[in-house]
Amino acid sequence: MAKYKRRRRYSGPDITGHVDLNPGDQFQTTLSEINDSGDTASQIRGAPVEVSGGLPGEKVIVEVLKRFPERIVAKVVEVLEQAEERVEPECEYFLTCSGCQWQHASYDYQLQLKQARVQREIDKYQSLSHVVVDATIGSETQLGYRNHGRFTVGKKDDAGNIGYVNAVTRHFVKIDRCLLMNEPINKILDLAQGNVAGQTQVAIRAGSNTDSMLIQPRMDLSHTGLVTGEQHYEEQVRGFRFRVAASSFFQVNTIQLSRAIDEVRDLLELDGTEVMVDAYCGVGVFTVLLAPYVQKIVGIEESASAIQDAELNSKDILKIEFVEGKTEHILNTLNKRIDVLLLDPPRVGCHPDVLDSVVKLKPEKVLMISCEPEAMARDLNLLCASGMYSLETIRPVDMFPQTRHVETISMLRFRG
Repeated sequence: MAKYKRRRRYSGPDITGHVDLNPGDQFQTTLSEINDSGDTASQIRGAPVEVSGGLPGEKVIVEVLKRFPERIVAKVVEVLEQAEERVEPECEYFLTCSGCQWQHASYDYQLQLKQARVQREIDKYQSLSHVVVDATIGSETQLGYRNHGRFTVGKKDDAGNIGYVNAVTRHFVKIDRCLLMNEPINKILDLAQGNVAGQTQVAIRAGSNTDSMLIQPRMDLSHTGLVTGEQHYEEQVRGFRFRVAASSFFQVNTIQLSRAIDEVRDLLELDGTEVMVDAYCGVGVFTVLLAPYVQKIVGIEESASAIQDAELNSKDILKIEFVEGKTEHILNTLNKRIDVLLLDPPRVGCHPDVLDSVVKLKPEKVLMISCEPEAMARDLNLLCASGMYSLETIRPVDMFPQTRHVETISMLRFRG
């Protein structure tokens, strides 16, 4: 499950003030490693520089975007000596909208970078450092995979236009077609473009395997043929149709979600006798699709709208039970035997009380799905440091091609 993670505010000394560079200025540099933000590192006169659009080892001309007290942020404007992993970006907005970090990198290299990032995080902990991270499972499609887009609406001169805000410059960029979005979303974007004045954001969801769509907020776009303000849309995964409320979370890459479900099932080696808990279960995708392989499964979710969706999505499956509430509250109250626990926490990771409950309940298998490697490694260490659990497998799944983000599946087994 995703959740926005605010960047930590810097409170240290000013280490870039001595460098006389301002937005628009250019200089030549050689790039080193890629950081967790997806940018390459460099420096000028001792000041750290983060460069978007570059690859390690490249000699480039960069343009300064912004100077912060702790770093200078720049982008590549000319490549003088290129890395062999470089490819030509397909999107006209690359490096302008800042949504994609790695369109200039070959897809095989993107997968290697994601594997390496996960490995760096688990290597920080002695209890985990013996585990070698599996190769990243690639996405069948590297463009046009997203079923959900959240767009910004321009103001003043751009009033009514739809686009993105650059994460560094904060400049609005009108987007006529986003190559990460599936085709239905881009068709909606084309019809709505220039017609949403007065709004601040527009969210569009469109099923990758259905003709269902959802546009929020409610507004009058009747002259375009679009219906807005609907409260639900539907998506289909593995032959099951799932209703998803506007306020409910759903993975943005439907094809890779299906692949992740297969990976989870294979890692758990279910034999049909297990009692399983699906914590942070959302609208019940994993709950529903894993139910045929267990004796009973309990889904826990704090979102009321998601629970309503989950109950509807599983109405004909008797072995499923859903409980509404925070996982850190509900898990601690369970007195039944639990053989398998699936944890799919938000980006910030598991609440400490959740991990305490795992120690108390002692499920034979714990499988964690995470979209934030740093938080994931921290939580895995808390379960493994005492020796109660051992980390058997850690497998990245690329839910987000062309970006630095990575989903990871981790399999732990009880040792006693």
